[in-house]
Amino acid sequence: MNEQGNTPFFLQQYVLGTAGLGGVWGAVDPEASVHTVIHALEAGISAIDTAPAYGNGEQIVGEALRQWKGTRPRISTKVGRLKSYASDHGIYDYTPGAMVKSVEGSLEILGIPAIDVLFLHEPAAIPEPEIGPAIAKMMDFKREGYARKIGLGGNYPPSFLKYLEAGMFDVVMEYNRLNACCTDALDTTLPECCSRNIAYWAASPLHMGLLGRCFNAFAAARPEWLEQRYIDTASGIHQMAVEHHLQLPSLALRFLQSIPLPVNIVIGPASQKELGDSLTAIARGPLAEDLYHKIIHYTKNI
Repeated sequence: MNEQGNTPFFLQQYVLGTAGLGGVWGAVDPEASVHTVIHALEAGISAIDTAPAYGNGEQIVGEALRQWKGTRPRISTKVGRLKSYASDHGIYDYTPGAMVKSVEGSLEILGIPAIDVLFLHEPAAIPEPEIGPAIAKMMDFKREGYARKIGLGGNYPPSFLKYLEAGMFDVVMEYNRLNACCTDALDTTLPECCSRNIAYWAASPLHMGLLGRCFNAFAAARPEWLEQRYIDTASGIHQMAVEHHLQLPSLALRFLQSIPLPVNIVIGPASQKELGDSLTAIARGPLAEDLYHKIIHYTKNI
């Protein structure tokens, strides 16, 4: 048990995501989800990401923090997308008043005095006329002490580039843009963030399950949101995993550890077993250099 806040080196870049634990991907036992969060803290994970839109994610994190006796982890949450229990059913409100109500509610639910990183959730969903006021309110949250850092939480449209270039955001989190079947961010957002001293967080390291337990199901019946090219790429990556005697999700997690630029990786287990499997894979460290480069070459040339 690690209750002294000592994070093993191999876990320093990892963040525990809570969409699955909050019930977005299916019904969960809240008590079991709380125990999973605590288990992650015991293992040495020192950062947790949540959101009002992650079902009961904030409530679960708040309860885990109340039970946890060790050093408090860094906490990130989001504003703009409201509470729901389905990933494909977004309810949004980016008006300044609603944003204040949401952030104050998050602080109360989580039981913390300030948010370490507050993300503007799903910036691509913000109507163009509301972008300026929403960003101004994010700046207010940081200036007034609600949040220590602010970020973009989700893939963003080109209209946000000027705000990043102006240094208004400290963190960028993207999903499905940097993993073993999509390396788009490797040549775009990641180096751009590095050059601007903006932290980059890679969410969905398993591409929403395609590189994990959903591979066979998605390959057999492609979900509407998933492009065929990613299934084709994942099939090739799966074959590489077989050839190297690796489990596909283990290869995917270790691939991200191999990237030679600073990346925070947001894992999203839905159970303690999935968390344990992820921790076991992560502990094995980066992939062999030749396999890493083989994956990079494959994703860029398929």
